[in-house]
Amino acid sequence: KQWYQRRVRGAMVDAVDPPAVEASEAKPIEEKQPSVIIDSRVDNPVESPTSDGYETDLEIEEEKANYDATGREVYINQCKSLNIIPVSYFLRHMQTTEIQMSHHGLGPKGTKAIALALVNNTTVLKLNLSDNALEAEGGQYIANMLRENCYITVLDLCENNLGTLGAKCLGDMLHINVNLKEVYLRGNSFTDKDIEHFAEVMKDFRLTHFDLSCNCIGEKGGLLLGPAIAANESLEYLNLSWNNLRRKGAIAVANGVKNNVMLKHCNLAWNGFGDEGAVALGEALRNNTIITWLDISHNRITVEGVKYLTKGLEGNEGLKHFNISHNPISSLGGCQILESLGKNGSTVIETVELTNVRVDDDLWSAIKEAKKTLPDLNVIHQPYMEGRKKPNPIASLKEWLGHNKHFELIEVFKRFDEEETMEVSKEVLFDAFQQAHLPFDKTNMELLIDQLDGEGREVVVYSDLVDADQNKWLDERLTKYNTLNKTE
Repeated sequence: KQWYQRRVRGAMVDAVDPPAVEASEAKPIEEKQPSVIIDSRVDNPVESPTSDGYETDLEIEEEKANYDATGREVYINQCKSLNIIPVSYFLRHMQTTEIQMSHHGLGPKGTKAIALALVNNTTVLKLNLSDNALEAEGGQYIANMLRENCYITVLDLCENNLGTLGAKCLGDMLHINVNLKEVYLRGNSFTDKDIEHFAEVMKDFRLTHFDLSCNCIGEKGGLLLGPAIAANESLEYLNLSWNNLRRKGAIAVANGVKNNVMLKHCNLAWNGFGDEGAVALGEALRNNTIITWLDISHNRITVEGVKYLTKGLEGNEGLKHFNISHNPISSLGGCQILESLGKNGSTVIETVELTNVRVDDDLWSAIKEAKKTLPDLNVIHQPYMEGRKKPNPIASLKEWLGHNKHFELIEVFKRFDEEETMEVSKEVLFDAFQQAHLPFDKTNMELLIDQLDGEGREVVVYSDLVDADQNKWLDERLTKYNTLNKTE
């Protein structure tokens, strides 16, 4: 009995400290090595017909239990090695399908620990590390991890200043990784040179969503991206907004959109397409019936450019959302766009954005006429009051200043008066007001500056504004302008 009790106690602790084997039992153990654990718990293992099978199953379960499919142990060990504090959020969500870790201040070291932990992780499908100061080094760690990890399908590295090295590492990784579907790289200081690393792989990669907005992609970068967009057969969403796409680069991108066979959502806002780019965009709209959402707001497109856009809209059968807000197209341009949609019997357009385009009587009539043909059409526009007089630019400016009290005219004048002569030319002031996003189209902006001149000198003298109330100064300018015009 005492001997049996000793055997039971030994079985409870043998995983931590296995009991010594007595000399009389040494021979049976040597003859049956796989049953060492069982022998320490059973008097006569040979008499148990299922002992061998039971022992094998137990060992397999122990091996599976020790396997870390999430990378938790790797992460903790790497944090110790790098002398950094583990992020509790990451530890809590390593077994979920989505990790949202934007604004955690990870830096390169923190990113390295996460990347190594995710190499063999099989649960995380979406990874968001936006705004974490990864820099090029951190981007390299993530790119190396994605060479091995084939489970992550959505990657967000926005606002991390990845730069040239980061672009190269990510571009090389995209040649290998065929499981990623969405990659967001907004705000990473990518230049025309860096786009070389994406343009070639872009022709063949399998991404459906790609975001390169808020970078420094200029004319040369556009020339590289254009053919890549045209050749790609998987992209459905492309965001190139807030870059410097102009002239030939803008035309190349527009041509790429024209020839793409999968793209549905395209954001080209806040670039410099101008009327040259509008010509190419008109061709794109005429030929591409797949695209459903197009944003070309803030692109310096004038009424002249609208003429070419309308030709494309007249023949387009797929576009549902069209945004041309904050372009100096005036109410005339808005009328032309709505009239072209009315002529298209096959249009499926649902929304047209004309924000910051002044709604006069003509445009208001065009909006009502368009809704007769297209009852479900939603036109987003400035407020309109029936029968009101066309606004006076200075009066409109005073109203705008009332809603934007932080805006000071004197500061604008000083900023663009480099020689401190207390006067600014009309041409310079026009550019200054455009950069300040004053709510005027080209025609009314020119009239506003004429009124501010007041004396027909082709310059605006602001010396008397230094110590004056800007509203009173504006009233005085308007009076001088009206007096001058009556005299003429």
